[in-house]
Amino acid sequence: MKSPHRAKSAVRPWVLALLVCSALPGCSVLESIPEPASDAPRLSVISPDLKKVATEVKFTGPIEVAGPIAAKPATVAPWIVCLRTAVDDSTRPTYALFYNGPKLISYRFAAIVDRCDEQTFKPL
Repeated sequence: MKSPHRAKSAVRPWVLALLVCSALPGCSVLESIPEPASDAPRLSVISPDLKKVATEVKFTGPIEVAGPIAAKPATVAPWIVCLRTAVDDSTRPTYALFYNGPKLISYRFAAIVDRCDEQTFKPL
């Protein structure tokens, strides 16, 4: 007849292994917690960036701006500012500028997901 003490000790390493294995993935969850959202950039502060981008993309004439608007979660930064030339032309491109607070992270042609076409633009 087997001793009940042996069966009990055989369960302990299994339970311990289960606890350790289930606790390890929990550490990786901490890495995926997003940083707190930054404040929206103020146009008066980011105006030099807007003018610089307008020059880099070779806009001529006055420029218009919309935003900042909250970006979708999968975007590179929490805020989008939309930029285009004020020349009313069907071919005028719109750019999406991505900001984390007052810091310009990147910019590109605006995509549908950026929602720039839905915004009201105003002169800069």
